[in-house]
Amino acid sequence: MVKTCTFCVLLILSLYTLQAHGALKLASYYRDHMVLQRGPQQAVLWGNADTEGDTVTAQVIGQGSAVNTTVQNGNWKLRLPAIKDPGPFVVNVISGDGGHVTLNDVLFGDVWFCSGQSNMELDMNQILNSAYEIRKGIEKKNIRLLKVAHVNSSSPQYDTKYYIRWTVPNKQYLPQFSAVCFLFAEYLQSHLNYPIGLVDSAWGGTSIEAWSPHDAVQTCPLPHYENYLECCPMVPEVLYNAMVHPFLDMTIFGVLWYQGETNEGQDEIYKCQIKALVDSWRKNFNQRSLGETPVDFPFGYVQLATGNPDLVSAQPALRWAQTVGYGYSPNPALPDTFMAVAMDLKDVGTNPLGPYHPRDKQDVAQRLVLGALNVAYGRKNIEFQGPFPTAFEKDQDQKTLTIEYDHGHTPLDIRSNDGFDVCCNTFAPACDGNSTWVKALITGHDNSHVTVSYAGCGSRRLVGLRYAWKSQPCEFKQCAIYSAESDLPAPIYITKSPPA
Repeated sequence: MVKTCTFCVLLILSLYTLQAHGALKLASYYRDHMVLQRGPQQAVLWGNADTEGDTVTAQVIGQGSAVNTTVQNGNWKLRLPAIKDPGPFVVNVISGDGGHVTLNDVLFGDVWFCSGQSNMELDMNQILNSAYEIRKGIEKKNIRLLKVAHVNSSSPQYDTKYYIRWTVPNKQYLPQFSAVCFLFAEYLQSHLNYPIGLVDSAWGGTSIEAWSPHDAVQTCPLPHYENYLECCPMVPEVLYNAMVHPFLDMTIFGVLWYQGETNEGQDEIYKCQIKALVDSWRKNFNQRSLGETPVDFPFGYVQLATGNPDLVSAQPALRWAQTVGYGYSPNPALPDTFMAVAMDLKDVGTNPLGPYHPRDKQDVAQRLVLGALNVAYGRKNIEFQGPFPTAFEKDQDQKTLTIEYDHGHTPLDIRSNDGFDVCCNTFAPACDGNSTWVKALITGHDNSHVTVSYAGCGSRRLVGLRYAWKSQPCEFKQCAIYSAESDLPAPIYITKSPPA
């Protein structure tokens, strides 16, 4: 599950901030070739200066008047005007004591922050058809890349280290960049037609609590791990402090998150943790960016992909926990979120990266883009969710259960008769530890309904239902239920109450 950094020689040990003349400094991630957040949001610039009370002035050349602020306690922060013109532009920043910083080739677009563990970190050089995808990606000069180095800290930091400074996609750096993050931007840009900036801040094998700020950690119980991975920080807060906190002042548009494998077996705690992380990241980005990053910014995530085949393991329960027990996103616990299902995207043939790291990141990114278009960009005509159960009808004589999907509005594509289990119990009114799960094959279906047999319960009562409750529930895109219109899979599902 852990991805070893193969390009550590490229690590730029640069904790310093950008400095040109005098004592005026910009935070280290403000560099040539970057993308600043476009209007209607206002991009925030911040940095340091030696002269207390001095005036710092910034201007995007050719885009309105200059703006200024005052140095307080050695720091300064200001908002640029809301700019929708993509550029490129030159940004000048000057101070009254003679400091002068210039940023060249700056674009204005949407900035997405990509984070998580190994499946987010997995780079363009490791995916299917990587040579083709890299050649194609190098042409996307209006997508700009920034990759954060592996750093951890016991206290919140305001600066960090980088593997890749802001750059256009090129032969040197694109192969080492997050595939999910870049492919998402590539596919999304064809719908937006303006620049996209990407911050890749991920570390394989890491836990959600390591990415959580102090207030989120305090909200939820801490999980217990039998074995800590020496390679990968799992201590609460340490990655948030070093790889997220430094970016809070920067205006962003949204976040992509792909994490959870390390937290398998901790599903009840994870339900609390993911909600706390989303809430706290939103609050902190909003407050530190002078309100320019919205407090409800879009948060997209990938439901865990495949694992060891044919196992009913902790992975399905963690997939369910990622949705805080709703099974879909957005939901009341996770508003303004969107989810890409990936459990049906196992590799065809041998995967040198192992079962937990399927190399088809193209479909993952495409599914994320559908969610982003609907939730983040308001294109409500875009279907981005697979079919989901909305009603049940039990026939006790035939021992069948008919499941309605999406209130009967979504045409179904049934690709297998396997995937459901029913929970059987003689005495208890709900599925408990004394109950038994048995396979329930699909015996019939129509345009929007599926019928399964619970004859396997025998004389026992039907007290629960689950779907795709395996680490690797099917072959590539061959799970039982898909939307006939969008080709999206039905997500994992479980109820431990009688489904009728």
